[in-house]
Amino acid sequence: MAATMKILITGASGYVGQHLISSLAFGGISKNNIPDKYSDGKASCDTSDQPQYELFCAYNSLPTFENDLNQLLGQSPLHPSIVGIHPIPNVDFSQPDYIDVIRRACRCGDGDNNKIDAIIHLAALSSPGFCEKNASVAWKVNRPLDLLALDAPIIYMSTDQVYEGTKQLYQEDKDETVPVNVYGRTKLAFERVLLGADGSADGRLLSEKELGGEHIKSASPAADPKSVILRSSLILGPPTPLINGCRKGAFPSFLQFIESRLQSSTSTDYFVNEFRSVVHIDDVMKAIKHFLRNALFDSSSQVKTGIFNLGGSTRASRFDMAKEVANYLKLDPSSANGVDRPETGSGVPSPPDISMNVDKITNELGVPKMNGLKEIVACTFE
Repeated sequence: MAATMKILITGASGYVGQHLISSLAFGGISKNNIPDKYSDGKASCDTSDQPQYELFCAYNSLPTFENDLNQLLGQSPLHPSIVGIHPIPNVDFSQPDYIDVIRRACRCGDGDNNKIDAIIHLAALSSPGFCEKNASVAWKVNRPLDLLALDAPIIYMSTDQVYEGTKQLYQEDKDETVPVNVYGRTKLAFERVLLGADGSADGRLLSEKELGGEHIKSASPAADPKSVILRSSLILGPPTPLINGCRKGAFPSFLQFIESRLQSSTSTDYFVNEFRSVVHIDDVMKAIKHFLRNALFDSSSQVKTGIFNLGGSTRASRFDMAKEVANYLKLDPSSANGVDRPETGSGVPSPPDISMNVDKITNELGVPKMNGLKEIVACTFE
């Protein structure tokens, strides 16, 4: 019988985490392909030569999560390769014992059968406003150094907010990173940890320019070279598979907020001069599972940690999104007001244009193009 491999998902109760659990639970993982509802392949019934997997789903606190997960998993048989799905509550990355909670739940110890084989790290404090007001907590949560002690490749969901936002279509292997807020700095810092870079000769993790005056030193074990960094844009898509959703309010993604405002004819301002390369959850799933397969099965000695912009093919403003939702759903667009993004007043620095060049991830995934805004809206509301 093939060995059982352990996959740790942090931030499992969030929007991406819930979609990912469903995708892995019912679609499985294949050494040669990763077919599920997010791809065109068909899962094979013969898993005799395939490994089996346990999913360990770490989250901090969401009262509805475990009941909703049990309800979801009871609706259909699990893929034959998935032999266990285990929620791990109370994993708080701001507390020093989080790594012990994970170790106990994942039954980590000596020997290959007691180790974690791959980590999909989705957990984060992702509100720029909260991070700005609670910087010390943000540094703890968004730069979890002890996670490297698990000695497993990490698929890390970073952010487009590591870019300064002063140009268009940033390239991950060419353009510099100059985060303008605490959230972006903390996410970039963990990128540097995974890359094994100190940033300067005196041990700084980030440069003075990147840090905006702060001084944070690196002190961590080396990361697994099969780790990968995904700089994600704003993620859009349908509701999560869990009935009560996640903790991010009443709307699964920004598109449902727009839909609600248009349907109620509520006058709403949308920025016309703040741009991102919005990405659909389907493309996020494809990327994560592609790199998961690489982490588990790529035995090349030349593997090294890579960085990929994870976005769609359209550079879009919030007003562009509102107009596209109105057009697709045939709703009156008159309540959507295009306004300029204020230069000051929000209290949190925000990069105005963090659209990204996505050629690298497109080539890596072997797809003709990433979904653009029109496809994203259509896939969300079809």
